[in-house]
Amino acid sequence: MAVPTPRPRARLLACCAAVLAAAVASEARADEPAPAAKLVALRLEWHRQQARLEAAGWETELIARPRAGGEAVGRRANADLIFNELRPALVAEYEAFRTAALKLAKEAEVRREEARGQWAEVYGQRIAFRRHTDQQQAVYKFDFDTGAQPAFQPTVFDAGVVVWAAVVFAVAVRLGKNVRRVSIRKAQRAVAVASLLGLFTASGCSNGPAPDARAWDKREEAALTAEANEYGEKADAATAVANLKWAATVDAWAALVAGGAGAGAGGQNVEAVLRAGEADARDQLRAAAVDARLADRLAKEAADERGQLAADRTKLAELTSGAKVRAVAFTAARCAGAALLFGLAVAPHWRARRKEAAQVKADARKCPRCFGERLVVERSGAPPTDDEDDPKPAYRGAKGKSKAKTAAADAPQETGYVECKSCSFKFLRSYQKVRRLCFPVVGVPSSGKTHMLATGYDKVRKRTAPTVAVVQPAPSLGDKRFETYIDLILNRKKEAGNTVHALPDPVMLHLRDADPAGPNTALVNLFDYSGELLNEAIDEKRLKKQAVRMDGFMLFLDPTQLEGGGRNLSTLDEQIAKLNEFMADMREERNVPVGQVIPVPVAVVVPKFDLLVTENPIQGQSVPFIRRLLAEMNPPPKRTTLGTIQGRSAVVEQMLELMFRGVDIRGLVESYFGGQVMFFPVSSVSLIEHELGIKDLSKRTIVPFGVAEPFLWLLHMHGYEVFA
Repeated sequence: MAVPTPRPRARLLACCAAVLAAAVASEARADEPAPAAKLVALRLEWHRQQARLEAAGWETELIARPRAGGEAVGRRANADLIFNELRPALVAEYEAFRTAALKLAKEAEVRREEARGQWAEVYGQRIAFRRHTDQQQAVYKFDFDTGAQPAFQPTVFDAGVVVWAAVVFAVAVRLGKNVRRVSIRKAQRAVAVASLLGLFTASGCSNGPAPDARAWDKREEAALTAEANEYGEKADAATAVANLKWAATVDAWAALVAGGAGAGAGGQNVEAVLRAGEADARDQLRAAAVDARLADRLAKEAADERGQLAADRTKLAELTSGAKVRAVAFTAARCAGAALLFGLAVAPHWRARRKEAAQVKADARKCPRCFGERLVVERSGAPPTDDEDDPKPAYRGAKGKSKAKTAAADAPQETGYVECKSCSFKFLRSYQKVRRLCFPVVGVPSSGKTHMLATGYDKVRKRTAPTVAVVQPAPSLGDKRFETYIDLILNRKKEAGNTVHALPDPVMLHLRDADPAGPNTALVNLFDYSGELLNEAIDEKRLKKQAVRMDGFMLFLDPTQLEGGGRNLSTLDEQIAKLNEFMADMREERNVPVGQVIPVPVAVVVPKFDLLVTENPIQGQSVPFIRRLLAEMNPPPKRTTLGTIQGRSAVVEQMLELMFRGVDIRGLVESYFGGQVMFFPVSSVSLIEHELGIKDLSKRTIVPFGVAEPFLWLLHMHGYEVFA
């Protein structure tokens, strides 16, 4: 039978498994706790080195300083006689001292061994307790040394929840931006936008630094080894100092008996006896001192450890119980955190939908004409019917049902319109489900407001408005009036006349923009307010209060009414004064503090551009600017871009100082509205060069210029995609 040969991939996997197993085994061996005997020996050595250090210090203090001066015995005439008598006395004295020192050293050694036995037993209990503590600490994650309870430790599950919430949040943000894309673009397109950056800090979840991950045995072994070496070096240095001091003292004593030639049976002279006796006595006393101090240290530590073990057992029990409670709390917190993360993740989309729904709902409750909230569904009654061919009910119950059906049939039926009980304005009920925007034209009388709206409305009807969006007329009560205006201006070439001083019926347009993410819809209401709106006499009337609350303005500054007289009803000073009064009313009605800009976009319309050559001080200087507008900034309707609008505004700004001399028009308007301002050159007739300055419309070619751009730009500022 053929023996199967392992494939190269299988051999590679087998090798990797073997290496991994070896690494795990080596790591496991590295993590094995050190034997208890090794820790006991290290701790004992740690104490011994400290005992040596203490004994060396004690010896240094105890050794007498070398004696200065004194006559040596060898210089006396009878030196040999003195040496012969001194040597036996020194030998006997050193022998007795040696015997006493040996006894003292033996007693110190016995005491040391007794203390070591008791200490080793207690320290062994400490080792066993700390190993058990490490096991509990590994399970419950508390820090026994600092007493800190376990911190919240993220797990793979937590990471998965966070990643999942991040993905859901990213999707929700995209969906929320898609829902609120019009409002977001509105904020982005506002020139004067204040941004606020907040710095958020969050406190940590732990109670101090993380515990040492090493086992107590490893930490104890490392600490004892390092400290024992440190104390050993200090003890060696202290012993060297004591040796120097002892050697100097012995040398001073030996100098007193130096030179003696007499020797006894041992062959030693007096100096040798002195040095040998002193060295032997010092060695015995040093050993006794080290053993005595070591015994004291071991006995003291054993006594301290017994009390500390009892306290540590209580501490371990408290930490373990607290860690168990925290484990349950962390599990509950993880569940609550997962639920909270899910809520926060879907919050952007949910909030965006709520905001949009709330805005549509708020718009649906308000009349676009007077902002009143007394809207009702219009109903019309059905005429009663008396059909003799109706079958008669066979029983009483059927008769009752028949009466109910008859009553329902006779009840008023919905007409599909909504009526405002405050101003009697009507509009289609379906328009309640879309966003509404209201833009009035504001200016002094005879400034060309009606002509601009009528010709702009005509471009919308004929699909020649300069926009890539779909803008369609919506049925409204103002249609007939504007159809009359259009006929007068475009067909009969006559003046439209003054607007009636009353709350106007708006021209309603239905917008579907060209947003790549999906079309956004809106109902646009264009109000043709009478020029009397700016008069002081109506400051407190409802007409003005309604106008200042709308979503943007087409503000007319008539360059042909600067001096007054004749057909000009106003002067430049009067236009500016009435404009200031109107803006003050707007600030008050909108509760905008003084010094802050009014947060609405304003299209500043400079009408009658074709009459600048005769009715304005700029006169012939306007012709190059008009040529530039027609040559460089007059693209086909579907190709009009925001750059085109900005280019026209820049041309008008260059002409402002020449048209309105002595007045900073831009600074005046921006003081109220900040940077949300654009200037529009408008002619409701035409900008044909050889017809400039002719007032008689019958002699003019009607080709309006720039009449729809102001309200299209206002739609752009509200976030709708209307330009190419």
